[in-house]
Amino acid sequence: MHRGGYTCGDDVDLAEDVHPNFVVMGSRVRIRTGTILFGSVGRPLTISDDVYVNAKCVLHGGAAQLIIGNRVTLAVGVAIHTDSGPNTSPLLQKDFPILAKDVAIEDDVWIGDYAVILPGVTIGHGSVIGAGTIVRRSVLAHTVVVGNPQKILRILEHAKLKCYACTPP
Repeated sequence: MHRGGYTCGDDVDLAEDVHPNFVVMGSRVRIRTGTILFGSVGRPLTISDDVYVNAKCVLHGGAAQLIIGNRVTLAVGVAIHTDSGPNTSPLLQKDFPILAKDVAIEDDVWIGDYAVILPGVTIGHGSVIGAGTIVRRSVLAHTVVVGNPQKILRILEHAKLKCYACTPP
């Protein structure tokens, strides 16, 4: 396995046991103990500014692009995957081929404890993903989703009215 380092902006705090592999981080990033971060040579995991990643998270990029926006919070045990592998069985790969798709977590998103984000998903800005939710489909901006299968709990209309990205100047 080829391992690579990471680059980061100012005021980054990584727990001692966090060893980023092909990761580009912005400023004011906090990553807590037991978290696994990896991208690849051609597709580094990108973490923007003011991001908090709590303990025991897995940010599994590399097979496709994984981008975490500004002011994102990941609670304990969040898992984000850009591919469906590994599947080492040629027999199973006929019916369940390994899929790799980009994942984007846009700005101002909060993802609750032990949520799982699957390949090909975009979480729209200002959204909330409830604890334990398995996200298989993209989530629109300012939306709260919960459960397995994911369901829309509500739209944050009041946030849309104040949102710099949703409201023209």
